[in-house]
Amino acid sequence: MKRNVLITGTSSGVGLEASLLFASKGYKVYASMRNLAKATALKEKIKEGDLDIEIVELDVTKIDSIKKAVETIVEKDGKIDVLVNNAGAGFAKTTEQSSEEEIRWVTDVNYHGVVFCTQAVLPYMRKQRSGQIISVTSVGGLVGQPFNELYCGAKFAVEGYMEGLASYVTDAFNINFSCVE
Repeated sequence: MKRNVLITGTSSGVGLEASLLFASKGYKVYASMRNLAKATALKEKIKEGDLDIEIVELDVTKIDSIKKAVETIVEKDGKIDVLVNNAGAGFAKTTEQSSEEEIRWVTDVNYHGVVFCTQAVLPYMRKQRSGQIISVTSVGGLVGQPFNELYCGAKFAVEGYMEGLASYVTDAFNINFSCVE
């Protein structure tokens, strides 16, 4: 049985390329995005390469959307072997320039989305006693940057969250955690 991977934020960039790479390595890929209207480029690549990629709707800022996508995959395949938390958004404004709505949004997309996607897959990975969770962060998650503190704060949070999980989940359940900056 093929190993499968759920990747968030696959309409372009790193997520799209990761989907193609995992599929070329023999994985069943569930490429997720919040707006399926942006799937054209990925659909073309799937057709060109006859790749085992299924596009699913998943908005990392909506818990119901996350749960629905994960449950659909598990019902179909019985497992999720790898989660790639890739969805995210840049944000360059100072704290004083940012509205409450913008502050909540940058945190929801870049941090809460990682937490809630991870929370959705962890019970299945614990049950199968294996898994890999990869979170795409940023150099901004390691070093604070001027005029970018809100984004950096969200990415620092992801780094700490992954390190915290790894400190007790890896040995107990054989679930590995990685951050890609």
